[in-house]
Amino acid sequence: MTQTGPLQLDDADFWSDPERTRRQVAAPLEAARRNVLLFDAPTRVPLETRESLPTQALHVGDSRSFRDRPYERFAVVLATDLDNNITVAAAAVPPIEDETAPLPPIDRSAPVQDAVGNDAYTIDLRERLNLPWEPGRYLARMILLDELTPPRLIELTSARPPDPAVERYQQEAANRTRVPALVPAPGGPLPQQRGAQTPAVPSKTGLQLTAPRVCVLDAGAPCVLRGAFRLPLLRRHLLPPGPPRPGTEEIHAQFAAAARAAGTGAPPALPQAVVPVTLVAVGDVGGGPSVWRLVLPVHDPIDHNGTRPVGTGSFAIDLRELRGFTGVQQTWYLYAFSDEVASGPVVVGLTVSPRTP
Repeated sequence: MTQTGPLQLDDADFWSDPERTRRQVAAPLEAARRNVLLFDAPTRVPLETRESLPTQALHVGDSRSFRDRPYERFAVVLATDLDNNITVAAAAVPPIEDETAPLPPIDRSAPVQDAVGNDAYTIDLRERLNLPWEPGRYLARMILLDELTPPRLIELTSARPPDPAVERYQQEAANRTRVPALVPAPGGPLPQQRGAQTPAVPSKTGLQLTAPRVCVLDAGAPCVLRGAFRLPLLRRHLLPPGPPRPGTEEIHAQFAAAARAAGTGAPPALPQAVVPVTLVAVGDVGGGPSVWRLVLPVHDPIDHNGTRPVGTGSFAIDLRELRGFTGVQQTWYLYAFSDEVASGPVVVGLTVSPRTP
């Protein structure tokens, strides 16, 4: 299949000659002294004839960019499973297995030559992200610190003739209500309703994020990521009104526990749906991405006017409670993904209070 992606590759090129267009794509970018990461992927992958999912990255820049933002240290590859709204991410370059010492700091004051160049990389998404080798649709992207590449849609396809009975069963199972538990659980110390510091709900499909630019770890104050969203929903994530039904027991139990902890009689109103949102953060120390999966409540009325239901809502999370967030004093580049939507980066620097004599 002929491609119109940023690297101008045909689907077959990714397996046979992934650097076929490297020179012609890189030359004008080098002439313009652009610092950019390009990412491309095949549009269709026939499962019966392929055993890998090669994607291609082209890193173009000047010597200072290569020194300050080395691909091998900071590049992250990720893919969103559009059928299940799950995003997975990993370092684009596999870490050295026996390397346990912290990565040395980058000397950004070291002299560099006044030169431009490019490096090309092939990344097997099946291997790096452990993707199931079955039909599915994925949006793949790359992150290089504060740079997020445009998404590339990949379809894993099967040539087997469909079995109508199997397809009907799978569709019915996919639409069957299975509402996952909320993450974070309801009843936490941060108010989830909209307030003066909550970003506005996007007028179109999207995610808005805000966070403090600097968080002082020993100050005792929360480091709050606030967000507002307008996102498409999976039908199986709609919460039927009334008592618990099969597939909704966990979230009903969560709200009952929150009511008991608060000492109130009846639990608060359950959401009308939930929506998964995945946070992916890359730190300027390096060492691969941190990934946190959220499941957020949708309390606002759901818009059923389009081909898919759409929900709006807001949330607040203390970043200090996320595992691994405060382990190293560094600057984080924080992104959020849900369905086809991406947001970020929000930049958060971690520090401690200065010592006073």
